[in-house]
Amino acid sequence: MYKFTSLCIAFLLPTGLYAAPTELPDELVLSGNNIINVEIEGRPLRLEVRPDAAGAPTINPAIAQQLGFKPGVFGFVMAVGPTNVMAYSAVHKINFGGKPEKQRIFWATRDVSVIADGTISPASLPYKRVKFELNARSSGERLYRYALDNFGFLGRVGIGTTITAQDKKMQIVFSLIRDQNMVSAPTGNWLATNYKGLFNGPPTSTIIYYGVERPTRPMALGSPLAIGDLAMTNVAVRVSDYGDATGIAEQSAATDPAATDDQEIVVVGKKTRDVDLRVTVGRGILNKCSTLTYDMDKREIRMSCGF
Repeated sequence: MYKFTSLCIAFLLPTGLYAAPTELPDELVLSGNNIINVEIEGRPLRLEVRPDAAGAPTINPAIAQQLGFKPGVFGFVMAVGPTNVMAYSAVHKINFGGKPEKQRIFWATRDVSVIADGTISPASLPYKRVKFELNARSSGERLYRYALDNFGFLGRVGIGTTITAQDKKMQIVFSLIRDQNMVSAPTGNWLATNYKGLFNGPPTSTIIYYGVERPTRPMALGSPLAIGDLAMTNVAVRVSDYGDATGIAEQSAATDPAATDDQEIVVVGKKTRDVDLRVTVGRGILNKCSTLTYDMDKREIRMSCGF
């Protein structure tokens, strides 16, 4: 499924082929698995760049153990359904090919990446812009722009943009490692109520974070969710995490003339309950996009797409 793609930037190639520059370029261009080479405390490592990664470099636990890292002041628990993943942090030196700098490094009790030594957010990289090359450019593409936001304490839940949906603030994060769009149970219930969402497929087991699998179900939106100029019509709902979305109606039941009103109840609990709305936009929506750029200097996300 994954292919290693070498980067055409001299300082990211194996040591000895080129002299490391003293200054890094303004823009980093990535493709394929989006893996870069760095050094943490002098050890060469490969990190997977993800927009939905924590706002600090996060390494796999075996690497942290080999480097002898000790937990610092800041730690946290990542709850994935009933599974709690303990995470730790400490400040260490990291080198991207220019001058070493100190950054807070995360590690947890589970691997954060299965194809690299860890993950890193574009926001943690020393570049003004990080561009992901997704697909070949097509005719008729146009540029979509979104304001760039950081989410969560220490950026733990990635970077993305904030939209307004039905007078509510909604956090949008793009993921390049999953195809489907994903929401929690409370957000799924809210979408079912406000965007006529109906389950339209059987439950399946989906990897969420740190290799933890949880049950999800596909849901079709009767009214598309507008993310700027993009229109989202399908999401995968984590049916039993941080709430209960099992009361969302089945699409077949809602369209069956013999269905009763009781079968068309779409939410569980009070509809007035406040919900932290957050949507992870999967790669499926980006299939018609050639590039996805995070401009930290201008605080902007840009997508070149042929929708």
